[in-house]
Amino acid sequence: MQLIKYTPAWAADWNQFVAASKNGTFMIDRQYMDYHSDRFEDCSLLFVEKERVFAVFPANVVKDAGVVASHQGLTYGGLILGTEINAARVLDAFDKLKAYYRKEYRANTLLYKSIPYIYHRQACAEDEYALYRNGAKLVACGLSSCVNLKAPVPYERSRRNALKKAAKNGLAVTLSEDYDNYWTILQEVLGKRHGQIPVHTAAELQLLAHRFPENIKLFVVKGEDGHIIAGTYIYIYNNVVHTQYMTATDESRHTGALDLLVDFLITRYAPTHQYLDFGISTEDHGHRLNEGLIYQKEGFGGRGVCYNQYELTL
Repeated sequence: MQLIKYTPAWAADWNQFVAASKNGTFMIDRQYMDYHSDRFEDCSLLFVEKERVFAVFPANVVKDAGVVASHQGLTYGGLILGTEINAARVLDAFDKLKAYYRKEYRANTLLYKSIPYIYHRQACAEDEYALYRNGAKLVACGLSSCVNLKAPVPYERSRRNALKKAAKNGLAVTLSEDYDNYWTILQEVLGKRHGQIPVHTAAELQLLAHRFPENIKLFVVKGEDGHIIAGTYIYIYNNVVHTQYMTATDESRHTGALDLLVDFLITRYAPTHQYLDFGISTEDHGHRLNEGLIYQKEGFGGRGVCYNQYELTL
């Protein structure tokens, strides 16, 4: 097995492999990863044998800190594995990966963000076993809330009552391309309520939506005056629909708009997908649970899935 540092010349091979892998998603596609390539020094690897790719590792390096991370520009990463690779070869790949980063980058630490199981096309925990075998330490655990669309938990009464309000107010959910207007609302809400700004810019997310029109969509709820009062981007994966940047204006908070939006997504994607992932409700690497945030998600039947990050001394 040969390790090859990723360069743009390998983009087509990389993307083709990820699309057919056990645990890759469109976020690992280079057209997605490279939109912010100016912010990170890429040190991704391909594992190749007899001109065939068996695994890839999306990663960046922070040289001053001696750290290799998988990948700091992504929610998750880790080893992306082909269907033919077995557990023994994953252990071998891990050994080669460690040696490579020690030698080529003088790195002393590997930060590894594993992909939650709900995103796997096939069972794919060989990398977690390799982490255990190599003495990796769990250093962050983000708790997400996911609705099992094939076996949903009934809504809590508060959510059912909110849906009745939405019906009385005559609200409806629509697919939208009004990216700029929604982004303005999102920034105002995040700034006012949480003192935060979005991780992406409006231009970046619009670029990604144009590159992946089947995977990234914007749904909104409009008030009587036609203005957006609630909405969310969704990332559509093979088996999962993930909400991104879900928000609602102060005007909508007592109209049931956000509840209507969630119910719409659950109903729309239940026939085609297994999970609706609301994202994490934790802060400070998982040491603090935002109980108010997770309360609403759990009211729709969301139950826990962990987003884990490990630290491994090289």
